[in-house]
Amino acid sequence: MELYVKNTLHGLMPLYPADFEEKKKLKLGKEYKCTIVNPRNYQFHKKFMALINIGHQNTEFDMPFDTYRRYITTKAGYFKSYTTKKGTYFEAESISFSNMTQDKFEELYSRVIDVIIKDIGVTNEEIENELINFF
Repeated sequence: MELYVKNTLHGLMPLYPADFEEKKKLKLGKEYKCTIVNPRNYQFHKKFMALINIGHQNTEFDMPFDTYRRYITTKAGYFKSYTTKKGTYFEAESISFSNMTQDKFEELYSRVIDVIIKDIGVTNEEIENELINFF
């Protein structure tokens, strides 16, 4: 069973009706083991993708969007490297919800915004203003 909950002064409270229905299945007074995880913020993920889109629209590089996303992720330092007989191969880390925690994703966002600022020659304030307009 997996529930999304919010921590309040009165304890953990289910976030959504489906979570409340799942919680009702738990017997009162019985002990349960819980694993607490900070789930990825979907709105923040959308903001990240908007940031990548702004960079992609304004870069001098002529490449597909997903290639640009992987390129920027790698430039931000989020990659795996593989050494072969012909040299080293770099592969961008997966940004999927299951592969990256919210904290790590926020760190990636911070590094990516720095890379994009350098890539397209704008300020942090200009990027943030564009992001506000993007939604």
